[in-house]
Amino acid sequence: MMSRTRFRLIVVLVLLLLAATQFSVGGLGFAYAQVTRFALATKSGPIALSADDTILVSVNPDNNSVTVFFVGNDQNQVIAEVPVGREPNGVAILPNSRFIYVANTVDGTVTVLSFDPASRAINVAALLEVGTEPYGVAVTPNGTKVYVTNAHSDSVSVIDTASNTVAKTITNVGPPVGAEPRGIAITNNGNDSDTDETVYITHFYSFANQGKLDGEDDSKTGLITKISTETDSVTGQIVMKNMADTGFLATGDAINKQVSTEKNQDGSLKPTFTTGAYPNQMQAIAIKNGFAYVPNVGASPNGPVRFNVNTQALVHILDTNTNQDTGLTINLHKSVATQPEGLKKRFLAVPWAIDFKSNENAGYVVSAASNVIVKIAVDPTTGAAIVAPSPIDGAVHQVPVGRNPRGIVINNANTRAYVMNYISRDVTVLDLTRFPEQPLATMRSAPLPAAGSPEELVLAGKELYNTSIGEFAASVGNMSNDGWQSCSACHPFGLADNVVWIFAAGPRRTLGQHQDFAGGVMRTLNWSGIFDEQQDFELNIRGVSGGQGLLLNADGSALEEGPKIGGLVIGDPPALAVANSLRGQLQVRTPSGGLVNAWDAIIAYVKTIRAPISPLAKSTDPRIAEGRQLFISNNCQSCHGGPKWSSSSIAGPVTDLAQVKAGQVIDQLRNVGTFNPDDRNEVRANGNPPLGADGFVPPSLLGVFSTPPYFHNGSAASLDEVFSDKFAVHRSVGTGGIDGLLNPDDRAKLVLFLQSIDASTEPINP
Repeated sequence: MMSRTRFRLIVVLVLLLLAATQFSVGGLGFAYAQVTRFALATKSGPIALSADDTILVSVNPDNNSVTVFFVGNDQNQVIAEVPVGREPNGVAILPNSRFIYVANTVDGTVTVLSFDPASRAINVAALLEVGTEPYGVAVTPNGTKVYVTNAHSDSVSVIDTASNTVAKTITNVGPPVGAEPRGIAITNNGNDSDTDETVYITHFYSFANQGKLDGEDDSKTGLITKISTETDSVTGQIVMKNMADTGFLATGDAINKQVSTEKNQDGSLKPTFTTGAYPNQMQAIAIKNGFAYVPNVGASPNGPVRFNVNTQALVHILDTNTNQDTGLTINLHKSVATQPEGLKKRFLAVPWAIDFKSNENAGYVVSAASNVIVKIAVDPTTGAAIVAPSPIDGAVHQVPVGRNPRGIVINNANTRAYVMNYISRDVTVLDLTRFPEQPLATMRSAPLPAAGSPEELVLAGKELYNTSIGEFAASVGNMSNDGWQSCSACHPFGLADNVVWIFAAGPRRTLGQHQDFAGGVMRTLNWSGIFDEQQDFELNIRGVSGGQGLLLNADGSALEEGPKIGGLVIGDPPALAVANSLRGQLQVRTPSGGLVNAWDAIIAYVKTIRAPISPLAKSTDPRIAEGRQLFISNNCQSCHGGPKWSSSSIAGPVTDLAQVKAGQVIDQLRNVGTFNPDDRNEVRANGNPPLGADGFVPPSLLGVFSTPPYFHNGSAASLDEVFSDKFAVHRSVGTGGIDGLLNPDDRAKLVLFLQSIDASTEPINP
């Protein structure tokens, strides 16, 4: 008979054995530990990893789903692709993996998924209403709260994970959150309380610098908002420092009408003017050693336009102890430019995400447009960072990943990095223990479109729009010079970057391309109507980005070169250029292996770009309805009517030279008193007087609430200012000069209506 002592010993041994045994989950070796907290600071992103490094979740924005992977022991297998809301962009997972939180940007909701590690069962536990266009999602270190940035209602939702309810919404009442909140990072002091941490929130766009002129290299700057996890309220903001010297020189200073007096041996102007840049498109933030790192697209808008002085690839560094910008901003582009001579350059366009190793002072920045991640080394004392050079040849240490990477997470063991690739719809698994880092696997996150389908054509165009390198288009360099920038560098998500650029025609605030088409009809492009077809943006690819382009000679023998590309009028006497839509196009390979015309693909994508969603679109505020009537009674629809909310409409390339004046499709312009030639930023990129005296193409009002400043040169900082006495001519154009908006209350109602306009608003016909 077995003694009690021996029986107890056997029981203890069995329990110990069970504790050390991997639970089998559907054939997967699944080591699941009840980990209750994250070891490091947390952050938002489109990809998330559990605290025990076994469960990985990635969003699929184009497929309205998330995919859950088991990555323990490098098994890298799909558990399930789960439908969620429309356009999921952010995901967070609790430390114990029990709940997954997904921000559905179009629906304005957060899907809460319950996950049972033992059975692999995934169910919808809750669907939470949050703000307009939720984007970033991050969980506190102990998993008691989840923070959600609502990009277009300028708020942050706080979710209580015990009840899976929205416990609070932090708005602009009291200390304001600020416009376009996007990325999130949460400190981790190592204790078991989540009420003593700080939440850092990025704002996607920069804010106007008081006293600065739109178009100058320091006209705006970025802000980071701090939130206390104890009170769930805003406690302050950090002002990001602009970069006074990007390390790249220009051939002049357009706003100050100065031109370089030095020339190169070939007679061209020698760049001698220092250029600066301000941070913009702050999508992400991550914390390491008490410092916060913010990758962003630096804007350097003053002319002359030259590919390497307009956008920069920056990482700002903030001290979370002093809550100040360290001023140690690094320019990733400069690191590439200064690597040893003879090495191939691939610039690091559109820095979009960042993560760090825990066992060394190193991390990786995701270059969304160049399809790589780049390694950086950081100083734990000062926060200073450098781009890590390769010990082999001194080149910038870049690691190729998938198409259009947008998120990265590194496991606790510091052995693996997982990179979410938006366009290729997969996740790259990298072995960080080897040099150079090696791809271990590529995990399919969502299915690609069917071969030859319209969706596949759109995806091909989306890749071209978002790439800086053009590898997809047969050779590197088609879309920009050595991967400097992409279309999305100035049109994130196909929309506007809210920058006023000093371009060849004059100061031009970026317009979102969501307004280009409606009902199959295109509005005339550019503020001055100098483009009459989408293919004319070839001029931007070549002239602004320095790329080789996508249009061919008439016989298809080679890429077209010469002055006819992108222009309406050429020669002296002037003559109409051959329509760019009639030229041959470079063909690109689709994911299924087929070939499509490059510009046809880009246009197919542009037609799918959605407008920003207004937080007032569903409002029942009676003042909005009154504002709509004021819009109609003041005949605003004469310029801003129809399905595009713009009177501009063009059926195809202009064929009559009489329709063109100074390169402008003249009948598409409206002179509404918004051009003042004496404004200091009214200047072309070369310092000469700009276009504008004949008026401008009326911009669309779709999503106008989200795109300050206003008018072609940013002369109105807000919609309220658009209707101020300064622009009284503009508000009375539709009524033949009779000002029906003298009453400030009426103007306020009209502004409310404008702020409510999005794709769901019933258009007003002229």
